[in-house]
Amino acid sequence: MSDVRYTKAPGLSTRPVEAADALMVFTPVKPKVHWLNLAGWYLFELSDGSGEEHIAAEYAEAVAGQIPRDEALLQARSCLADLAQRGILVTTEA
Repeated sequence: MSDVRYTKAPGLSTRPVEAADALMVFTPVKPKVHWLNLAGWYLFELSDGSGEEHIAAEYAEAVAGQIPRDEALLQARSCLADLAQRGILVTTEA
Protein backbone atom coordinates (compact mmCIF):
# COMPACT_ATOMS: atom_id res chain seq x y z
CA MET A 1 0.00 0.00 0.00
CA SER A 2 1.31 3.43 -0.96
CA ASP A 3 1.84 6.18 1.59
CA VAL A 4 2.26 8.91 -1.05
CA ARG A 5 0.16 12.00 -0.38
CA TYR A 6 -0.98 14.38 -3.10
CA THR A 7 -1.58 18.13 -2.88
CA LYS A 8 -2.14 20.79 -5.49
CA ALA A 9 1.05 22.51 -6.62
CA PRO A 10 1.43 26.09 -5.36
CA GLY A 11 0.66 29.00 -7.68
CA LEU A 12 -1.67 27.20 -10.07
CA SER A 13 -4.34 29.12 -11.93
CA THR A 14 -7.50 27.18 -12.69
CA ARG A 15 -10.65 27.85 -14.67
CA PRO A 16 -13.60 25.50 -15.10
CA VAL A 17 -14.81 25.16 -18.69
CA GLU A 18 -18.17 23.58 -18.07
CA ALA A 19 -19.18 23.59 -21.75
CA ALA A 20 -16.24 21.23 -22.36
CA ASP A 21 -16.62 19.31 -19.07
CA ALA A 22 -13.02 20.24 -18.33
CA LEU A 23 -10.78 22.18 -15.98
CA MET A 24 -8.02 24.37 -17.41
CA VAL A 25 -4.93 24.44 -15.19
CA PHE A 26 -1.97 26.75 -15.76
CA THR A 27 1.32 25.62 -14.22
CA PRO A 28 3.61 28.62 -13.71
CA VAL A 29 6.79 26.66 -12.89
CA LYS A 30 6.72 24.87 -16.27
CA PRO A 31 4.52 27.41 -18.09
CA LYS A 32 1.79 25.43 -19.76
CA VAL A 33 -2.00 25.18 -19.89
CA HIS A 34 -3.35 21.70 -19.14
CA TRP A 35 -6.87 20.48 -19.85
CA LEU A 36 -8.23 18.01 -17.30
CA ASN A 37 -11.19 15.84 -18.17
CA LEU A 38 -13.85 15.15 -15.54
CA ALA A 39 -11.89 12.26 -14.01
CA GLY A 40 -8.70 14.30 -13.78
CA TRP A 41 -10.63 17.26 -12.43
CA TYR A 42 -12.23 15.14 -9.71
CA LEU A 43 -8.89 13.61 -8.71
CA PHE A 44 -7.34 17.10 -8.68
CA GLU A 45 -10.06 18.27 -6.28
CA LEU A 46 -9.54 15.24 -4.02
CA SER A 47 -5.81 16.02 -3.77
CA ASP A 48 -5.87 17.89 -0.47
CA GLY A 49 -2.97 16.13 1.23
CA SER A 50 -4.79 12.81 1.31
CA GLY A 51 -3.01 9.56 0.60
CA GLU A 52 -3.06 7.84 -2.76
CA GLU A 53 -5.11 4.90 -1.50
CA HIS A 54 -7.77 7.18 0.01
CA ILE A 55 -8.05 9.29 -3.16
CA ALA A 56 -8.20 6.19 -5.40
CA ALA A 57 -10.91 4.65 -3.19
CA GLU A 58 -12.97 7.88 -3.33
CA TYR A 59 -12.68 7.90 -7.11
CA ALA A 60 -13.64 4.22 -7.36
CA GLU A 61 -16.71 4.88 -5.25
CA ALA A 62 -17.70 7.83 -7.44
CA VAL A 63 -17.56 5.75 -10.64
CA ALA A 64 -19.04 2.57 -9.12
CA GLY A 65 -21.42 0.94 -11.55
CA GLN A 66 -19.67 2.52 -14.53
CA ILE A 67 -16.38 0.62 -14.40
CA PRO A 68 -15.10 -2.25 -12.23
CA ARG A 69 -13.48 -1.19 -8.93
CA ASP A 70 -10.04 -2.63 -9.77
CA GLU A 71 -9.99 -0.73 -13.06
CA ALA A 72 -11.10 2.49 -11.33
CA LEU A 73 -8.31 2.16 -8.74
CA LEU A 74 -5.73 1.67 -11.51
CA GLN A 75 -7.09 4.64 -13.46
CA ALA A 76 -6.95 6.86 -10.38
CA ARG A 77 -3.37 5.90 -9.50
CA SER A 78 -2.24 6.39 -13.09
CA CYS A 79 -3.94 9.77 -13.36
CA LEU A 80 -2.50 10.97 -10.03
CA ALA A 81 1.00 10.00 -11.18
CA ASP A 82 0.43 11.83 -14.49
CA LEU A 83 -0.81 14.98 -12.74
CA ALA A 84 2.25 14.93 -10.49
CA GLN A 85 4.58 14.40 -13.46
CA ARG A 86 3.02 17.43 -15.19
CA GLY A 87 3.58 19.61 -12.11
CA ILE A 88 -0.13 19.97 -11.28
CA LEU A 89 0.15 17.95 -8.08
CA VAL A 90 3.04 17.56 -5.68
CA THR A 91 3.75 14.46 -3.65
CA THR A 92 5.02 13.88 -0.14
CA GLU A 93 5.70 10.69 1.76
CA ALA A 94 3.53 10.14 4.82
